Amino acid sequence: MGRKMTSRPSWRSSLSQAYNALGGQGTSGRVAFVGVGNVLLADDAIGVDVARALQPHFAGCDEALVIDAGVAPENQTGPLRAFQPDLVVFIDAADLGEPAGSICWLDWRETVGMSASTHTLPLHVLAEFLTADLGCQVALIGIQVTSVGFETPIGDELVSSVSEIVAGIVKIILS
Repeated sequence: MGRKMTSRPSWRSSLSQAYNALGGQGTSGRVAFVGVGNVLLADDAIGVDVARALQPHFAGCDEALVIDAGVAPENQTGPLRAFQPDLVVFIDAADLGEPAGSICWLDWRETVGMSASTHTLPLHVLAEFLTADLGCQVALIGIQVTSVGFETPIGDELVSSVSEIVAGIVKIILS
């Protein structure tokens, strides 16, 4: 992708609006967070890192599901189908043309044409399937990466992004 992103609402406000729009008549919707990435490729692991950090917060929660999907999120359609989410939020490394660690909310249609070299299937293909098969909404929290070197740790710039995303999701969904 590599293009400069235009000004857009914060990922927190976008997630909050999307989640609040799911509820009807005093009920909240069901949301699945799917962390995507390759843990062997430095910053590409950020989606998986976020999912792993979120899992303890949502253990036993009926309204939220957290999945560490690794490099093959399409292998998680069974658990997603069983959960029946109203909203699926992929969390993944992205080339947003922004400073390292920048976080952005993207509609899945915006991911068409994004490079998915570490995925077995581009996210937009999976998102299209999920919207048709499950009737859910799909979005992406993309995090700007700097390095996808083999067997190197996640960059310092991204460590704070993981904490920010986890804290924001927990606050929005559990409060």
